[in-house]
Amino acid sequence: MIYHFTGNSHYLVSQHVIAWKKKFSDKFWDFNMLHIKDITETDNNFLLENLTAMSFLQEKKLIIIDLELWIKDAKKTEKIDFILKLLENNIPDDNIVLIISIDPDKRSKQYKTLNKLAEVKEFIIKDSWDSFQIVKQRFNWKISDSAIQKLITYKSNNIDKIASEIEKLLITIEYIEVNHIIDNIYPELEESIFQFIDDILNKNIIWAKNKLNIILNDTSIYAFCNNLLANLRTNIFIWELKSQKKSPNEISQILDLWNKKFLINKSYRINFSSLKQFYLDLISLDKKMKSWKMIGTEEKDFQLEFENILVKLSK
Repeated sequence: MIYHFTGNSHYLVSQHVIAWKKKFSDKFWDFNMLHIKDITETDNNFLLENLTAMSFLQEKKLIIIDLELWIKDAKKTEKIDFILKLLENNIPDDNIVLIISIDPDKRSKQYKTLNKLAEVKEFIIKDSWDSFQIVKQRFNWKISDSAIQKLITYKSNNIDKIASEIEKLLITIEYIEVNHIIDNIYPELEESIFQFIDDILNKNIIWAKNKLNIILNDTSIYAFCNNLLANLRTNIFIWELKSQKKSPNEISQILDLWNKKFLINKSYRINFSSLKQFYLDLISLDKKMKSWKMIGTEEKDFQLEFENILVKLSK
């Protein structure tokens, strides 16, 4: 019996795996249960023995294996192929094999082969509304709807981090309101950058500089700028495609926007030429830093030049 738990949600998959482990342990004891989390650290003979041998003094055995079906690594690919070959030929009927793969490459030969061998259960979170429903169902009567929505924004729709933050807050807070999120939790870098970009696009430069100082307390200016360029590039491309009269659906498909589709219909105070020049100035600064052409070499020198670009944008 072979099962494949997959999808884009590590949280949903892990919750179902935990449930499977508990159910199996309650019925068959846990000494006939094995969870292999890193196949590169596992010897082939060990895999062969555990996948093909019958259970000890029990009628069932559960083997759980984490597979990364999206990393192009020769060592891992070879190990995955070895496991798949075992699954094709030598698994006793009473052995339950559960394969876990999060965000797999569905085009890969390994993914297609595995799905032919296994019963597939896919766990998908499509958007923030799905996340809201999952969090509300788990923590009902312990957190307000507005607090859930704020936390989803702060943690970039990452259910694992959202659940972890709620559990930590519930140690000292009986019922979580939105002000508890604002006062106790910092936004993820991606969300902080999104808020920063929103200020830039609406020409709220003073607010943007204030956010920058907060962000740089925990993040290097270099990491911030790299992420800023990557996210700002999306806005540039949206603007370009809109100028070509592309429909929102076309733009979303071309840029693979997924849960960022709402960006297409947003309006801003900045004009496109100013935004494009800001983007080009940042690229120029990045090149200057990487080619050692800056006057200073410390982060504060890079930050100063970055802030000068912000001042230029405000004029």
